[in-house]
Amino acid sequence: MKRADIVFSGMRPTGRLHIGNYWGALKNWVGLQNRYSCLFCVADWHMLTTGYNDTSHIQENCREMVLDWLAAGLDPSKCVIFRQSDVPEHAELALMLGMVTPLSMLEHNPTWKEQLQELAKTKAGMAAAGEATHYEENKQGVSYELRTFGFLGYPVLQAADVLLYHGTKVPVGQDQLPHLELSREIARKFNHAFGPVFAEPQPLLTSAPKVPGTDSRKMSKSYGNAIDLCEAAASLETKVKAMYTDPTRKRATDPGHPEPCPENEPGCAVFSLHTLYADEAFVKARGEDCRAGRLGCSACKKDLLAEMSGPFDAFRARRDSYKVSDVDAVLSSGAEKARAVARETMAEVRAAMRLR
Repeated sequence: MKRADIVFSGMRPTGRLHIGNYWGALKNWVGLQNRYSCLFCVADWHMLTTGYNDTSHIQENCREMVLDWLAAGLDPSKCVIFRQSDVPEHAELALMLGMVTPLSMLEHNPTWKEQLQELAKTKAGMAAAGEATHYEENKQGVSYELRTFGFLGYPVLQAADVLLYHGTKVPVGQDQLPHLELSREIARKFNHAFGPVFAEPQPLLTSAPKVPGTDSRKMSKSYGNAIDLCEAAASLETKVKAMYTDPTRKRATDPGHPEPCPENEPGCAVFSLHTLYADEAFVKARGEDCRAGRLGCSACKKDLLAEMSGPFDAFRARRDSYKVSDVDAVLSSGAEKARAVARETMAEVRAAMRLR
């Protein structure tokens, strides 16, 4: 019997979210919950694949992230919100899938290889600077050892996350298709060995606009250039006023370059955010005014702040309406719903593998 479409997605709990997270994924989730049966997972076990050396804030970060999910509009009455570690069947299915996953598939995972290359560069740079390069941690206590079983095998756990709920659609951007293909290949391997238990999850391609940070680089907490999803009004004003604009403009009447320059100079972060928070007509007119030198950067930032204030007020109001106990209740209820499905799936898996 053909199953109804089920959408599965998740995020690693790194604490409070920024608007790059919202425009890149969360906004899309809010729309999907009205069209599909959706499960959204707080992937705390996935945090351990690279952050196992410090778990002191993991529970706090889970709650902070879910508060931002609720602030953005996820509705527990329309979707299932749960914590990965509350459903141990994720680990059981990952173990079963690992039995049929070739080591070569994991070793050729582009993300794994890229991370190891970054590790090598970091260690080389530290060595050149005369700093300690031992694996476990650098002088800031940040783990650099990624040659672990957990990190190598994270695509297996990722596949288990989706297949445990017979997920048929996974919202991804174009650059994430290789990750989903690993899950599809693992499903094929299992089905070939034990019979057709799992449908191969299909990509639900979504557009994810590039959201610049206040310095025009990609928005990231590690860069210190992020605007939190529920940034306080005073802090939001400070960050917008300090945002990167066109460095070639010395006076308000100088012609501006709102888009990235041919010489690979970053474009104006303020203009990029206008494209997200203002309508198309305004963006077109603002670009023309900037290029003609009819408007100064300070006035442009003032307009952006006015555009952002309404959405941010709404997010803050929704976030403030929830208590920590409300978040715990959402996660507890979601775990019960998720486990009910997970138990059924694992009964199918055990039967197919003749373990029962």
